[in-house]
Amino acid sequence: MEILETFIGSFIFALIFLFGNKLEGPLGFSRRRVLSAAAGISIAYVFIRMLPELEEAGRTFVEATAHRSLPTPELRVYVSALFGFVLFYGLEHLVKWSRVTGRRNSPDYGGSDPVFLLHIGGFALYGWLVSYLMVRSISEKPIPIVLYTLAMGLHFLAVDHALGEEHGDLYARPGKQIIAAAVLAGWLCGVLAEFPKPVVITLLGLVSGGVVMNSMIMELPSEKDGRFGYFCAGAGAYAMLLLLIR
Repeated sequence: MEILETFIGSFIFALIFLFGNKLEGPLGFSRRRVLSAAAGISIAYVFIRMLPELEEAGRTFVEATAHRSLPTPELRVYVSALFGFVLFYGLEHLVKWSRVTGRRNSPDYGGSDPVFLLHIGGFALYGWLVSYLMVRSISEKPIPIVLYTLAMGLHFLAVDHALGEEHGDLYARPGKQIIAAAVLAGWLCGVLAEFPKPVVITLLGLVSGGVVMNSMIMELPSEKDGRFGYFCAGAGAYAMLLLLIR
């Protein structure tokens, strides 16, 4: 049953990347309001669930590597989270550089452009990791899959929107398809292969840093177009859900 639930979750993630931009019209909602609510939910997930999970993962890493002479093993998951944070900040900086220097308007800019490939490749890896960790959680009290799917699905909705705004038609094809395939591949790899605990904990750190960074640069509403009420509603409602299941 858990395999089926995680597959449904990963399938929903893939559908969000493939068709997330088409939801506004049929469902009749304001995209900006949904993205603001998604920001609140993601931030609630980070502070109430992810940060405590990093602390638990740090203890698990120390226990799993007690027979090795590793420097500061208790900090390994936090160093990994920092690396994930810096990685996605670097991708964002790279994209802004390509825009400022006019590279984006070059006739040679297309699906084979290194900046586009790095940006899409980074988020493909991100989607792969999120799906893999849904199957291979190391937490003693894993979050219910439906709540994980809700938080990360709305997070991916914001990611999809930001990538579409950034790359336009180039993201529509082949960007969306690449990331959706990576998400499903992450689930399949999680079902078929179990990495050692230290590796999984390192991957968890990478995802944690990525969620924090991407929440900052993609989801937090700006003064100009944000919907603070929806942001607060999303954060409050999801925080209550997480607190109730502790």
